[in-house]
Amino acid sequence: MNLKKIWLVSLTVVLLTATYFTSGCTSTTNPPSITATTGLAITASTGTAGGNYSPRNIAAVWIENSSGQFVKSLAVYAAKEKSYLTHWQSASKSNTTDAATGATRSSYSAISVTWDGTDTSGTEVADGTYIVCMELTDKNGTGNYSTFNFTKGTAEETLTPTAVPSFSNITIKWMPL
Repeated sequence: MNLKKIWLVSLTVVLLTATYFTSGCTSTTNPPSITATTGLAITASTGTAGGNYSPRNIAAVWIENSSGQFVKSLAVYAAKEKSYLTHWQSASKSNTTDAATGATRSSYSAISVTWDGTDTSGTEVADGTYIVCMELTDKNGTGNYSTFNFTKGTAEETLTPTAVPSFSNITIKWMPL
């Protein structure tokens, strides 16, 4: 085999291995939709927070329990600017265990993440009411922050909240584990 073929085979193996071993949550920036066979699936389109860096933006999606205690980050897209995700910083103390992470986003697009019902230690959390938190900013300052309650339990639940600043076309779907 020539060097180019070896490189392509190696890259394919790495990508397949990474796909196979990814668990907890996944994310893409522009999917048509996302469906979890079990657990929570969240999709939302992002939009401006009115900042001077638009369309560049940073965003975070995470889970809190009904008492407002941090459970797990699902996605954090920010490089050095994480400090401007003030709600996420306060809740998570910058914890990105098992979260999809990436650089500052160059444009507004869809965010899609899943959650397997576990906390940062990998332990399944109890059934009950949980909160999906979303934050986005495109400036050197706090941007838009919204929360949505859902029930983790034995029944399927699909929510389609109305658009909020910086987030539209929101779908939150729980499929029992």
